[in-house]
Amino acid sequence: MPARLQPRGSAMHKLMLLILAACAGQAMAATHEMSLAPARFDALTTLAVDASVELDGFPDAQGMRHHLRLKRIDVYAAGARLLAVGADGEHEVPRSTRIQLIGSDETGGMRVHLAWDPGLRNLAGSGSSAAGAFVVSAAGEAPRLRLLVRPSEDALPAGVTLRTLGLDDALPTPLAAAPLPLALPPIGVAAASRSATIAVDVDQELLINRFGGTGAGNVTAASNWIADLFASMNIMYERDLNVTLLQGTTLFRTAGTPYTIKPDQAADDADLNAFGNYWQSHHAGVQRAFAMLLSGQMTGGFSASGIAWLNAYCSNSYSYSVNKVFTNASVPVSASANLVAHELGHNFGAAHTHCSSAANGSSPVATGTIDQCYKGEAGQGCYAGSVSCPVSGPGAPKGTVMSYCHTGSPNGAACGANVAQFHPTHATQVQARIASHTPACIVPVNSDLIFRNGFD
Repeated sequence: MPARLQPRGSAMHKLMLLILAACAGQAMAATHEMSLAPARFDALTTLAVDASVELDGFPDAQGMRHHLRLKRIDVYAAGARLLAVGADGEHEVPRSTRIQLIGSDETGGMRVHLAWDPGLRNLAGSGSSAAGAFVVSAAGEAPRLRLLVRPSEDALPAGVTLRTLGLDDALPTPLAAAPLPLALPPIGVAAASRSATIAVDVDQELLINRFGGTGAGNVTAASNWIADLFASMNIMYERDLNVTLLQGTTLFRTAGTPYTIKPDQAADDADLNAFGNYWQSHHAGVQRAFAMLLSGQMTGGFSASGIAWLNAYCSNSYSYSVNKVFTNASVPVSASANLVAHELGHNFGAAHTHCSSAANGSSPVATGTIDQCYKGEAGQGCYAGSVSCPVSGPGAPKGTVMSYCHTGSPNGAACGANVAQFHPTHATQVQARIASHTPACIVPVNSDLIFRNGFD
């Protein structure tokens, strides 16, 4: 019998995002443009994986111009299989053909993800800078395209506002109390050249509620969306944590979801246990550092919720997250990417910024925290005073990926959308954890090694 997940004495973090209709109309900010010259179009369409291209004059959410260096990436782990799991068994699904680029300016303060179908069709993207989070679209006909950049809040339907309810617990997992494994000697690669393979489970509800059904075309659309999601998360994971998130074996549940996830409710320990227990029993042999559920159980379309175990590397009992992502097609993929990146951040060992020591990231602490923009977890030993937006650090006065700075009253400071960055304190803390789990769990890039010590 596989070990069952026990919520007591464990840490689970859940993030509830609710988008509610605003009573008054929302004023639209200006859209900023960059014309793509034919020569630049040719460079982008012929770019090979791991090759780079430079774009000058790329606008941020406020129209400030930046010089970017973008690299084409492959989001898939070696040997990753995409499988439609139907009534008649498993069937291989082709990998997404979308082109994925990520990059930044010279300082790293401006991060961008761009993706498109072959021929620079259906271009979309996202990013953030000190000016805030933004989304990217395109207008015009190839080869004379215009890239359009606007604040992420303005990409939502008119009259819709992002609101967040924080419902997290902050208790240590059994794994967190155990000593970290000794760091093994590097295998001829730099610390920046590591990867973590994430197995993905896509429930039937996401296929239906976000992509319109369970047919081959719906699965292809979901596969493209997931590829965009991984690339979007990597603009922060590669830059800040020196690790690349790779999409591993991915299951598309076309004939029903074999575990119970509650609809239209905040993700909780019961959801996490149901998902984790099923994977322990049925998918223990799938190689991965973590496994995550992408669920479409938030049927209203404009709400999302997540929960994850804290600091749980390569454990068959605890290396899981449940992500009830946005299902309305008008919501940019970056919104769901922020949720999933946040939950994976917990798996990697980062707590919330209002629970984490600014000195070393330890948690929970109530004073000397990374930021003071949320007080809703005071009962768990976190910050409990008056809330205010950050005055220093990346993105100030906005929060970072592990922050609740985007939440409003009564517990949050309503600082606007968080930037796509880890706070430097969390980056230092998590990089140390990653190093301690390399190569036993986190794998050097371009290595044939899967897991030196195996998956336990």
